[in-house]
Amino acid sequence: MEPPRKNKSSGMQVKEEVKLEDGNDLLVKRRRTELPGSIVQLQQKIEVFDMENKVPDGLSVEDSTGKDPMDVLTRYAAQNSGQGNSCSNEPAISRLTKICKAIGWKEPSYDFEEQGPPHNRMTTQFHLLDPHYDEHHRGRLIAEGQVLPVLRSRTHDRFLDMRYDDRYTPLLERAGLDVVSFQVRRGLPTINIAAITALVDRWRPETHTFHLPCGEMTVTLRDSQKQLGLSIRGRPVTGQAAPGGWRQRVEAFLGREVPTDTPGSHTSGVSLAWLRQSFGECPAAADDQTVSYYCRAWVLHLFGSVLFPDATGDSASWMFLPCLTDWDMAGGYSWASAVLSFLYRQLCEACRRTAKNASLGGCVYLLQLWMWSHLPVGRPIEFAPRPWFDVVGLRLRPTAAYRWDQVQAPFARHQRAYVEYSNELDALTPSMVSWQPYDEPPLPHIQLSSACTTDEDIYLLRCPLICFYAVEYHLPHRVARQFGLRQEFPVEPFSTSVELHKFDRQKQKKITDFEAHHQVYIDEWDQMHDLLYQSDQSHTNYNFREYISWYVGVTRCKLKGQWTSADYAELESSDDEDTSYDLVTRHGTHVEAAPILDRVGNSMMQSVVDIEHFSKTTSDDRTLAFLSRLSRRLRCAAARCGCRISAVVNIQHTLQHHGDTSLGLGAITVAQGSSRTTRDAFASHKEDEDDIKIPLDKIGP
Repeated sequence: MEPPRKNKSSGMQVKEEVKLEDGNDLLVKRRRTELPGSIVQLQQKIEVFDMENKVPDGLSVEDSTGKDPMDVLTRYAAQNSGQGNSCSNEPAISRLTKICKAIGWKEPSYDFEEQGPPHNRMTTQFHLLDPHYDEHHRGRLIAEGQVLPVLRSRTHDRFLDMRYDDRYTPLLERAGLDVVSFQVRRGLPTINIAAITALVDRWRPETHTFHLPCGEMTVTLRDSQKQLGLSIRGRPVTGQAAPGGWRQRVEAFLGREVPTDTPGSHTSGVSLAWLRQSFGECPAAADDQTVSYYCRAWVLHLFGSVLFPDATGDSASWMFLPCLTDWDMAGGYSWASAVLSFLYRQLCEACRRTAKNASLGGCVYLLQLWMWSHLPVGRPIEFAPRPWFDVVGLRLRPTAAYRWDQVQAPFARHQRAYVEYSNELDALTPSMVSWQPYDEPPLPHIQLSSACTTDEDIYLLRCPLICFYAVEYHLPHRVARQFGLRQEFPVEPFSTSVELHKFDRQKQKKITDFEAHHQVYIDEWDQMHDLLYQSDQSHTNYNFREYISWYVGVTRCKLKGQWTSADYAELESSDDEDTSYDLVTRHGTHVEAAPILDRVGNSMMQSVVDIEHFSKTTSDDRTLAFLSRLSRRLRCAAARCGCRISAVVNIQHTLQHHGDTSLGLGAITVAQGSSRTTRDAFASHKEDEDDIKIPLDKIGP
């Protein structure tokens, strides 16, 4: 199997095929376009011309038949609209439809999907989203108005029934699992599954990131090491996984026969309940071999309940037995990448589960620690951590998870809390996020384990993460701000491969040697130092706002959108009192704030566009100054609602380098007679809109 190749981010490649469509007498050309910054290859269906070869008025026969019809349309529109590069608020689809009608062509049709609540479905295309994943994606269904259940996750209530013994420590250190064992032996926090579910709704398999209003974010190799103390360097966790004789292999591994009638002891793994019952506490007089068996049971229980839990039952997978048989060999594996790979796979599956009993597997413990550290949504009240163990050296010091040693457990009802968390995520702005929590208090004041920093030089690996059947790509270039770097956009395309996501143990039961099957990805992993994402540019707020302006147009970053896009200027106050939103709220059990924020924010941004268009019609400095202050005030307020203009332009930079005053949507065309002060006022969007404070008495010309 070939690894997915990176697409070129420059240029646009078009593949076409022409055929006669049955029954329509239409010659149809299908264009497949690689868009810069796009993961998904889009397909559009364009009706070219009917078989009577009707030539639109104003177009030559040569133009209409010998060249690409889309190029003809574009050129014709530019010649006849008289607008050139000027900006228009009208959607491109609507403009193209009018052009086709004006020149006598049939209206184009598109393979676009319908998005939005049932009462207000809007034709939208997000070229970062693949229809293969989006058809059953929880995010799309929620955006259409469906109410989905909260996912289920295995709790850690009985984890401490498996008692840790200090005699395990030397063995676990050889396996590279001692640091995480010391962290979790203190107990695990209650999983806030309502908050986790709201986050999973935003996970996208196309990019392996959460698509949030504040930008793309994800759990990275850095988080896996900082929170769990696991090694990134090492061999991929993979090998043979033949189901035949698995009970005999478990018996040899643990020195005890697995009962055939034990609940959960099916072909997918060993019952965790049986492990707790049989190996709950190591005997004080146990010999070295017995201690080794009990320590293996501890690790198997750790894998099945914390690091690699599946979503099907209360069991630990026997796949890992060959990797754990020899303690020193176990220490040579990249456990951090394996945990992350398995979590990615479980997220890619859970974000498309909608059944009442749908569940989430993978290291939900890591996911919750990541969410608490980065996002204010679902974050619990922190209490002072308990004193750490008395240890020698730095290796067995705490990980970043120690910050959450004692927290207040969530107490709200899951379904109600789920709705509230979904609204809060929809209202996130970049300034609300802790982008680099490991550099922020209180962590810098805690002496962390040396294992949390051993692989800092390879945190930016853009590489395959391998855990037996699961191969998932780590793409740090999509979340550069999490590393303090400048976020480039359009983001360089990198396929996560539909074929890789389709491959699993259930569908490919005949394949048992995953190491041989995925050798090409293992070879790629082995050349990790050639796979580092390189960037020498640091994050700036201005650049990130430009990125957000691009980002909000290429993905679904809000799930609780406005119920209508009707202009308030054209509505009577009474028309806005009994809307679909009001009716749902009146007869429901929640008042959702996110749709209100989206509605108000978009209305303010529409006002900004109107103001900036009107400013082109006057050269009076006082009027321009007033409009500038009003525009900035509305921009600031809209930004707080999570809405931004579709383009942000630094006018001074544009004038200096291009000498062109015809700027795109959202920019200002500066009149020749305007003073420098007025121009600077309109160019001030490069300031941080979230931080601008405009005195209330500064309104008016």
